[in-house]
Amino acid sequence: MPGVRNCDVTDEDMGLNKELNSHASMSFIKCIKEGIKQDPELKEELYSLILFGSFVRGDFLEGVSDLDFFAVIVKRSEKTIPKLKRILEECTQEIKATEVDLAWEYLKNLDDPLRKGYPFKFLTIYQEDFLKNHKVVYGKGIEDILPKYDWRKLVKWRAERILNSLERRRGDLKMLHISAGEVARFLAFLGGAKTLEKKEVLETLRKIGDGKALEIYQAYLDGRKLKFNEETLVNFISSRIMKVLDRGEI
Repeated sequence: MPGVRNCDVTDEDMGLNKELNSHASMSFIKCIKEGIKQDPELKEELYSLILFGSFVRGDFLEGVSDLDFFAVIVKRSEKTIPKLKRILEECTQEIKATEVDLAWEYLKNLDDPLRKGYPFKFLTIYQEDFLKNHKVVYGKGIEDILPKYDWRKLVKWRAERILNSLERRRGDLKMLHISAGEVARFLAFLGGAKTLEKKEVLETLRKIGDGKALEIYQAYLDGRKLKFNEETLVNFISSRIMKVLDRGEI
């Protein structure tokens, strides 16, 4: 899968990534299934393992994107997540992801992620993209378990959550860049982007005319460069989120 080091993601890049991702996924998914099946305790504890995000959408960028997994746990011992993470890392070594990310939640909490467990973005504000772009690697699907939330309430919840986390991230330039990139993506979503596909996010940011959001998101695609200082990032995050909360978008 070719790494993309220019700022624009082309149709050719996305088409090639989709084709290569399809071939690459076959071998590592088989490896993961076998690893789980060989561990009786893990099989008993795991309801579902789901691959989602850019690798499934087809806009995975080598050296930039994470490989995202979600584990739904029936019950958990202290060894459950470390064992599963080890299997994932061993089976995906050839996929040049920035990180193999494993989120997890208890099955009993999935009927209301906002109020139970941890409210992951992909189960709440970006749930539609998750449902369209996921693959069950092991176990059962969760489409029929997840609730449908009121969109306006989700937007308000997400905006307030971003704003409330800002102070905790001061002094951490890497996390501020990640937060700013998330705000840019959030703005694209509010601006009409139908999916989280990188090309569509870029096109939507151009359409809505937010030059700083576009610049920040492009820096993320260009190898996650730490291009901006703290003051610039904090001002960008706070000003854009306050506009979302103030302009009646919610």
